[in-house]
Amino acid sequence: MTYLKTGALLAMSFITLQCSAQKKADNKNKVAVSTAVNEMQIQKIELEEMTRGSRRMVTLTPSTKTVEVNREVKNEKMPTAEWNTIIKHLSKEKLSKLDKYTSPTTKRFYDGAFSADIKITAGDKVYTSQSFDSGTPPNEISEFYFSVAKSFKDR
Repeated sequence: MTYLKTGALLAMSFITLQCSAQKKADNKNKVAVSTAVNEMQIQKIELEEMTRGSRRMVTLTPSTKTVEVNREVKNEKMPTAEWNTIIKHLSKEKLSKLDKYTSPTTKRFYDGAFSADIKITAGDKVYTSQSFDSGTPPNEISEFYFSVAKSFKDR
C-alpha cells in the first residue's frame, strides 16, 4: 500500500514539474515577441482591398481592431494574443523591403480580384506594399497577410 502511495506521489510530482516547465517556455516566447514588437515600434497595420464598387479595410493597433466592409464599420478591442500572432510574422527585414515584394498574379488589373495594399506605421515611418491580388500576396509576406485578412472572415 505504501508503494502505491509513493508511486502516485512521484507521478503527481513529475506531472507538476512538466507543466511548470512548459509554462516557463511559453512565457519566454511571449517575451521574445513583445521585445521584437518594441524594437520595430509598430503602431498601426492597415490592409485595404478594393475593386470597382467594393471596398474592405482592416485597421489594427495594439489596442483596437476596426473592420470596414462597404462602409459598414465594426470596432472592437484587439486581443493581445491576436496582435502578437500577427506581429510574429513580421521582421525588420520584411518591413524594410515591403515595397519591393512583387505580386505573383495580376487578376486585379481586370477586376478578377480585389486589389490589396498594406500600410504599416512603425516609429516615424510608414511602410507601404506594392498592390497585389487579394488572396494571392507575395510569398515573403503571405503568413502576415493571411493573419491580418482573417479579420474579414471573423466579421
